[in-house]
Amino acid sequence: MNLCISPSLAHYSPGARLFLGMAIGDAFGARFENNTRDIISLIGEEETYRDANRYTDDTQMAIGIADLLISEDIFTAENLAQSLMAAYHRDPRCGYSHLTKTMLENSANAQEFLRTLSERERTQRKSDGAAMRALPIGFLNKTNEVIRYASQSANITHAHPDALAATVGIALIAHDRYHHHKKFQEIIVTLPEKIPYLTTPARNYLDNIIHNKWNPEIILGKYLNYGVPYTESIILLGAVMALLTEFGEYPHQALLESVKLGGDTDTTACIVLGASLLYPSNPLPDTLILGLENGIFGIEYLIRLGNELGKKFPPANNN
Repeated sequence: MNLCISPSLAHYSPGARLFLGMAIGDAFGARFENNTRDIISLIGEEETYRDANRYTDDTQMAIGIADLLISEDIFTAENLAQSLMAAYHRDPRCGYSHLTKTMLENSANAQEFLRTLSERERTQRKSDGAAMRALPIGFLNKTNEVIRYASQSANITHAHPDALAATVGIALIAHDRYHHHKKFQEIIVTLPEKIPYLTTPARNYLDNIIHNKWNPEIILGKYLNYGVPYTESIILLGAVMALLTEFGEYPHQALLESVKLGGDTDTTACIVLGASLLYPSNPLPDTLILGLENGIFGIEYLIRLGNELGKKFPPANNN
């Protein structure tokens, strides 16, 4: 049965809004990926969005996480690898790193996927490939479960302390927003103390972002002229924290500011808009919602998936 696609965010459940936000942010941001901040112009981009409205690896990996959470299968490394592989093989998407794409395409099964990287290689990977798929984990009911599942998800591909911390941090943002309806400012100010794995430099960096709020120079540091680097997951977390603190209650502005930061624009926008739309206070332009792709795994699929995730893990606070 075809769903009625409405431009009104109130028409959708929080889970559906999460995936709509992720996919819209991902697709919109992908047009600018790896562009430096000084050359990004958003003039007229919403009008041309329909011509480039497909989400990429960021949303697809989150779909793989949600598929496993919704299923009756145990959240293990092997089942997680299998779910990520299944999501890719049924609908190959662009955006994956060469290594991750090779793992997905050349592994005959989950065991082969998990054997591709040695423990040493995994612990050296601090890029944002695990953090990008973390938001659905925040729907789990208990904080300790969120931390454990997010850690398991990161550990199979990105086990550097920064990658583990960023993955857990993003999942916890979704958890506090979804289950407790907290304002983003309240979520962010206490976030570092909840995240294990934080090194002293990472903790100091996140604390600096909290105290200074919106300041691209502090967020990006030596990457100021480029943007959010996909190689540094802790900077992605810092950017997400700053964007949600400053713009999280205004989804459209949050999307635009995510892209204007430059660098890994699709990942930043995917996470920020996904979190922002859980309980939006303000609307998105109709063109962004109605313009999203609607193939087999497009908008209707994402709405159904989000509904199932919310049904499996209803919010603790329904007031």
